[in-house]
Amino acid sequence: MPTAITNPVQRPAQPRLLSGAGGRSGAGTRTATDATTFTATLPYKRPEATTARGATAAAPAKEGLPRWAKGFVIGGVLLAIAMPASVLMSRSMIVQEALAQESGSKAAMVCTAGEGRAVDDSSLLGWLFGGSYFSCGDWETREARVQRDRDRDQANYMARERAKQGLQ
Repeated sequence: MPTAITNPVQRPAQPRLLSGAGGRSGAGTRTATDATTFTATLPYKRPEATTARGATAAAPAKEGLPRWAKGFVIGGVLLAIAMPASVLMSRSMIVQEALAQESGSKAAMVCTAGEGRAVDDSSLLGWLFGGSYFSCGDWETREARVQRDRDRDQANYMARERAKQGLQ
């Protein structure tokens, strides 16, 4: 039987956890709620499910694929999605790079639009692993491009001026 603490100064201000059996883990814990009262906390074990007649119900059988097979299938699906996505992103970057190079070119004819294509479109493996090249679709003369840029800039300027007139 625990003894009562006679000196009120020694009474703890907050409840604290005391480990049982000299502080070793797994031995259970005691909660000090008062200096004279201890409450033991024991691990709870859930009772097994029983049927109406009192017999223990059988555990449900595991169905489906083993865990390693599920991981293999999920990995295959992710690979099947990621590979074409990476090829399409690569071809998109080829197009952007080629058009950026053309925009700074001083040539008489400039490519204004195009697409990235597979070197070998005959099979899926060729499409994925055969490499890519840029194919220009629209050509424009340097003078026509400069004039188009001037027209666009003039239209933007006029639109801003009309907006200023409408606000004042």
